[in-house]
Amino acid sequence: MFVLVIAGFFLQLNWMQRAKQNAEIPPDGFAAKLGQWMLNQKGAGESAATGAPGVENIECDRCFGTGGVLSPEGKREACPICMGVGSRLIRRLDPADYKCPACGGMGRMVLPDSGVVGTCPRCEGRGLIRRGGGTADAAE
Repeated sequence: MFVLVIAGFFLQLNWMQRAKQNAEIPPDGFAAKLGQWMLNQKGAGESAATGAPGVENIECDRCFGTGGVLSPEGKREACPICMGVGSRLIRRLDPADYKCPACGGMGRMVLPDSGVVGTCPRCEGRGLIRRGGGTADAAE
């Protein structure tokens, strides 16, 4: 058993050295297929660009994905829109779902009437609104 483990280690080391020298993953290779499968599972592959159902990661526009903003006093504090995370995952359930233009898909925004950060009134915090299908948002 020990000999098999050592042989496997040397074979993997040899493969890694060849991969470093080539520095290119063949398009029909296992790594390329695995990467495409992972993107499709996450919803970031070809289907996400067309608005098809899946999961999409939206970067916060206020903190530019860092999770922190500067207070008026110059101190770093958690971003009130993303609550310090820097991004948000949204799940498209239908091709008619699209990012809410009011909050940019984050589900939270600075409310225009009070100036405080709260749940987006247009998408009700979902980050997505439905195009068509007879909803109130379709009339806009």
